[in-house]
Amino acid sequence: MQRCSMTPEQIDLVRKSFDALWPFRRKLAEQFYGRSFELAPDTRRLFPKDMERQQLKLMDTVAAIVGTLDERELFQSIISHTGRKHADFGVQRSHFTAFGEALIWGLQQQFGRAFTPEMEQAWIVLYDTIQTEMMRAAKIQSEDRLTHRLI
Repeated sequence: MQRCSMTPEQIDLVRKSFDALWPFRRKLAEQFYGRSFELAPDTRRLFPKDMERQQLKLMDTVAAIVGTLDERELFQSIISHTGRKHADFGVQRSHFTAFGEALIWGLQQQFGRAFTPEMEQAWIVLYDTIQTEMMRAAKIQSEDRLTHRLI
């Protein structure tokens, strides 16, 4: 089971910064997907033409993750579930890198100079934890599907 390796200070920074950007969540989600599609154009086909619901789902998922940073089992459950869903949608390993870069870029756009090196590092640690666990869950999902096909 993956444990979030963030320090209490990093958890606090992520929570406070997420709370501060909540009123601007739609803009962040829009920027995130726009940048993701620039960095990994092949991911565009994985998403609906109208992205509004997807953008809201993204921000709700991020809110759930941020809200459970100190609740290990719930945190794990959310990320594993999300990783399995991403595997079902066809998200590849390389896409996760683009998504992480897009997230950090979007946060930089939203916060400007207020996006300190410490805040950036806290978000990077969080995303790295999420990415590792989501890829693990996606791999298990893919292996399970392959096993079921062989049976």
